Amino acid sequence: MTGIYIHIPFCKSKCPYCDFYSFKPDETQKDSYLKAVLRCIKENKSQIKTEVDTVYFGGGTPSYIPPKLILGAMNQIRKCFTLTENAEITLELNPGTIGQAKVDTYKQAGINRFSIGL
Repeated sequence: MTGIYIHIPFCKSKCPYCDFYSFKPDETQKDSYLKAVLRCIKENKSQIKTEVDTVYFGGGTPSYIPPKLILGAMNQIRKCFTLTENAEITLELNPGTIGQAKVDTYKQAGINRFSIGL
């Protein structure tokens, strides 16, 4: 099967041990970046001819951005690709960036697995 990885490079701060590309964004960078991700998904939909069984939002700290942006990305993925019935949809999060309202939006987006970093 096929998986989709979406890198969200934003964090509250850059940890000294982290080797991943990440930084603290300003508010306009979050929206601009996700708009570019949505364009990229749409432009590359013809590249994936099979069902998608995994979607992974990694980073950075994807839970650091507004959850509506994750919801928008999942809506675009569903428009452009066929997800399997039991697709695993994962979001990396840091416990300091999460609350019930975000969890509710993630659930609406179809997130069914959290990868928790400490």
